Amino acid sequence: MFELNTNDAEASRILVVDDDLTTRLTLTKIIQKEGHEVFQALNGQAALEWLETHSIPDLVLLDVVMPDMDGFEVCEHIRKLDANVPIVMLTGLDDVTAVDNAFAKGATDFITKPINWALLIRRVRYSLRTYRITCALDQVRTMQNEAQGVAQLGFFEWCPKTDTLDWAPGLIELFQLPETVSQMGLEGYLQRVESGQREHVRQQLEKLLTDEHERAMLGHGFKAGDGDRHVRMTARKTSENTILCVLQDVTDFWQARQTIEFQRHHDNLTQLSNRKSFQALLAKQLEQVQPCAVVTLDVARFHMINDSFGQVEGDKLLQLFSLRLQSATQGLYPMARLGADEFAILIPELDDQQVLINWIADLQLRLGAVYELGGQPIFIETSVGIAISPDHGSEPNQLISAAIQARQVAKKAGGSRYKIFDESCQADYARRLYIESELRHALEKHQFKLLYQPQLDAHSNRIVGVEALIRWIHPEMGMVSPAEFIPIAEQMELIHSIGYWVAEEAIRQASEWYREGLGLRVGINLSGRQFMDGDLASKLGHMIRLSGLPPKLLDLEITESVAMDNPDQALFLLSELKQLGVTLAIDDFGTGYSSLEYLQKFCVDFIKIDRAFIKNLVHNPADQGIVKAVLGIAESLNMRVIAEGVETAEELSLLTAFGCDEIQGFFISRPVPAAEIPSVLIHYHSK
Repeated sequence: MFELNTNDAEASRILVVDDDLTTRLTLTKIIQKEGHEVFQALNGQAALEWLETHSIPDLVLLDVVMPDMDGFEVCEHIRKLDANVPIVMLTGLDDVTAVDNAFAKGATDFITKPINWALLIRRVRYSLRTYRITCALDQVRTMQNEAQGVAQLGFFEWCPKTDTLDWAPGLIELFQLPETVSQMGLEGYLQRVESGQREHVRQQLEKLLTDEHERAMLGHGFKAGDGDRHVRMTARKTSENTILCVLQDVTDFWQARQTIEFQRHHDNLTQLSNRKSFQALLAKQLEQVQPCAVVTLDVARFHMINDSFGQVEGDKLLQLFSLRLQSATQGLYPMARLGADEFAILIPELDDQQVLINWIADLQLRLGAVYELGGQPIFIETSVGIAISPDHGSEPNQLISAAIQARQVAKKAGGSRYKIFDESCQADYARRLYIESELRHALEKHQFKLLYQPQLDAHSNRIVGVEALIRWIHPEMGMVSPAEFIPIAEQMELIHSIGYWVAEEAIRQASEWYREGLGLRVGINLSGRQFMDGDLASKLGHMIRLSGLPPKLLDLEITESVAMDNPDQALFLLSELKQLGVTLAIDDFGTGYSSLEYLQKFCVDFIKIDRAFIKNLVHNPADQGIVKAVLGIAESLNMRVIAEGVETAEELSLLTAFGCDEIQGFFISRPVPAAEIPSVLIHYHSK
């Protein structure tokens, strides 16, 4: 029996077409690691020229936006050469129009930019597997046509007058039937046909008797001796009293076709509908007069779960998450996985908006209940966006896009939030897309700079350190707040390159001050993603050795919430960093959920009290109590305390009286360029 080859590990020839050198080289490197042979084309014209001199590759990765000839035109050209080769388009984030256009031009699949590399590899594997199945199916069809030419190997003759069947021995052997099958009439054969198809088979054969048709061709399920099969029957009248029926076992072909059909409309990981199928469902629903709602939701900080536990456990979380979604909807509402950790639900009939809001609140509670990954309890938060027809759109793409825009606003607010679409969402989403586009080139255009905020030793009244703070100066947007662009950079996988630029620049500046005799400790903030980078310690160690900076003059800061997302892993990573000889600090202390058990295990030197507890310190006894408690904890753990956000003399005086070690805030100095730090030092050290 012919066997379909779906071996994912089989090496393939892949053509990468992208005008961006960095993206093209990264794609090439990652795909080559999978054992594939990769060819590159720097634009659409180069791709077509390559195809003229080479055989069709097994897969094409094709960028949409390219100069001179875009990806859509290239896709059309390739489709004229080969109807089956998989073409995976690379599009902008949530660019629904581009996705639809890609499918219209013949694309097989798409993946959004910024590229999720782990997801890309799975898409490549899936597309190659499907392509191999398609090629194998072509071979199956060829073999079936040849078998049909020698039909005597699998046929029976039916004599309607006596209702007898004369089975060829080859057919009995093929389907592993008992010898007694020869004694059956047509009803005996029909009993082996799938019940819902029996009447159709009977009618087709009877039409041959009345000369209504010369030939009948049909497929049906068949109960063979070794289980259910699927057969293709070709029947024709050979004499007044005889019907010849040739049977061909097409089970493999039929199963492969069913698999391909399912994969075309469903997500392989969660078995939910995919984006294309969801759009089609939504289009049918919008033909009804009754208002409906589209709900999109995602898992907050899902990338950190992947970084901490690995892709396998991340996939497991998505599967568990989808099962909870299905349980919550009880099969009443269609749902889909739109991509990565992004899901959608269709509420077909919306009678009461408040009922929907109450249901969403309950859904978020159920989705946020504890999960177990890698033997550890995990809690998640979800961001939800809601769009309602016809107010927010009357087309599928409009509603989905509106729900996504609303969800982005909810995500920006933090926590498990929901947002119903309004005009502000559109403006916010447009700005986000613009920031994403500009952020990709901000480093190479030298738009980032570092400012340094002094840290005052409260006991000696001397500046002993500074914190390096990144600023993005955009030619059109002006100063873009780190609170706005850092979360976007994390989602776009740009945070590593930005974070290491900050580290390299801050270490360079610190070493320069050290050579000048200033000896300032310089603090840099590590993002959650950067902190989870397994190569962080080795990369920072290399920078420190090249600069000649004494390691103790580099202070690495992580937020309390990042440390406690996975405290056991944080404990290991902090120990690894401590071995470099640097100082470590827990930032934004008091805003997270540290346990004293872990805090005493963390090898940190500083605790930084968040501004939230300083701004009302003078007039709020509760905040005073919290600050005193933190100071007491730090003293017992032999840690120093830095108070952030100090803006008044009264706050400084009170913190000094409480025994706070260091002070940072506008009252001491605003963040200033490196060139101004010497004058700040002169000001304080001359007192």
